[in-house]
Amino acid sequence: MKKILPLLLLLFVLILPGCGPSYSCSVSGLVPNTIYFIVITYADNSISVHTLPSGPAGIIIVPTKAYCSSYVAVPLTNSNLSLSASPTSIYLLSPPSTVTITGQSFDTTYGMPRVEYFDGNGYLVGSAYATSVSGGTSLTANVPDLSSAYSGSYQIRVSNKTYQGYYSHTVGTANVSAYGRDRLDSDGDGWYDDEDCDPYDPYRGAYCNDCEDPMVIICP
Repeated sequence: MKKILPLLLLLFVLILPGCGPSYSCSVSGLVPNTIYFIVITYADNSISVHTLPSGPAGIIIVPTKAYCSSYVAVPLTNSNLSLSASPTSIYLLSPPSTVTITGQSFDTTYGMPRVEYFDGNGYLVGSAYATSVSGGTSLTANVPDLSSAYSGSYQIRVSNKTYQGYYSHTVGTANVSAYGRDRLDSDGDGWYDDEDCDPYDPYRGAYCNDCEDPMVIICP
């Protein structure tokens, strides 16, 4: 029995969902200490994308789901320009159909610039592509679906598509505010309803105590 037990434990570990052999792909020959956008292609033609920094040796070890057949590594650049958006304030219950962003370096050579909206925590809440660009200093884009957004400060990021076929050049950012849809904390426990496993019980918070997080997989 003592000899069988370790074997059973090993078998149990291997069949757990989310657990198993780990793979990686070594991407070398990169510019040292640079952020890269890496697209991994697998034997079944599926892909995964990663944004990772190269080390002093110009190498990135990318965790993958299987052996990688090929990869594309594109350096990310950022002009870090300060842009302006109009309107500067968005009423979430009736948002404008378009936004105009002014600045410089908007480039349509390889495609229309991409316009992304990030909330105060840095999460992407929506994106769209410019519908028109004037002189590289002004663009107009449709406002994305903000029906799940809440009141607060947002950052609009504009990126250009480069010759590699990816939006790897960040032009800059503009700031806007949004109002009209405040986040609720119905039970007053400090967790908003949208992150609280029981919004109406102050003794049960965000997947704590007896609340189970269905996304968690425990791997020994």
